[in-house]
Amino acid sequence: MGTSISLFYGFPMGSPDLLALDLFRLRVFVTVVERNGYSAAARHLHLAQPTVSHHVAELEKALGSDLLRYEQRAIHLTPAGHEVYNSALLMLREQESLQESLKDLKHGRRGRVRLGASIAFEQRYFLDQVIAPFCRSHQGTLLSLRFGHSGQYAQAVLDREVDLAYVIKWQLPPEASFEALHKAPMRFLAPRSHPLALKESVQLEEIAEAGLIASPLTSLESVYYRQILRESGITGDHSVIEVDGMQARVLAAEAGLGVVATFIPNYARGTVMAPLVELAVNGPTAQVQIGLVRRAGDEGPESVDALADWLRQVTSA
Repeated sequence: MGTSISLFYGFPMGSPDLLALDLFRLRVFVTVVERNGYSAAARHLHLAQPTVSHHVAELEKALGSDLLRYEQRAIHLTPAGHEVYNSALLMLREQESLQESLKDLKHGRRGRVRLGASIAFEQRYFLDQVIAPFCRSHQGTLLSLRFGHSGQYAQAVLDREVDLAYVIKWQLPPEASFEALHKAPMRFLAPRSHPLALKESVQLEEIAEAGLIASPLTSLESVYYRQILRESGITGDHSVIEVDGMQARVLAAEAGLGVVATFIPNYARGTVMAPLVELAVNGPTAQVQIGLVRRAGDEGPESVDALADWLRQVTSA
């Protein structure tokens, strides 16, 4: 990182305008790569295409290396371009982090923490029992909460896009440092008016026959969802409707469209999920391992440590 900084910050220390322009050129370069073209980058940045081309050319001139090749209607990074791109991502994220910290100080905040959580936790109990108590006890700390796929947010931790991830241990990056916290079984929910909700004991075959609200077959989570269903004893496709997003599937169940399957940890048992109730399944269902992902050796701000400790405390209850 030190070498990259000396490359990019080769301007005199008394030239803040040149320094800012250099960071801007890095952002232009990164956008060209991510948008796979000068025209697309220009539209995204609201610049003219010649302006984008000029900044990339000037960056290449300053570094003395070609960074991009345009072949077969696609942008390709040269070996030097790969190095610059990876370093530029880190530098731009550090710049954004600094800007956020300064904004926090300006508005009297004591810090911020960015949490990426598995889409399985996009539910009321998680907000009621985990997020709300943390926010009440850490007033002045800005929490940025995002839901998505576990592997996506484990990678986002490594890429410094989030500070902490609370995720299911499935398809995580090999370099991710995973701290196991607890397990959560698959549970099945339906409205109180559903015929299965009135039974004292429900067989998995009955749930399959009643029909499941599933994630879209083409989605990443669908692969894992169907794997866990098989491990629980439900084979074949018993979907009555496919809905993207956990909260949307819960709403679909509330609307009487079918049974929704999700992971509910023990600390959330007994939580009011009205108008849905947990079906009394006869027998065990598959469980998943859930835990924290954080950058190895990253001490981080106090707010991140506080949230990590709070998650440990809640999940150990």
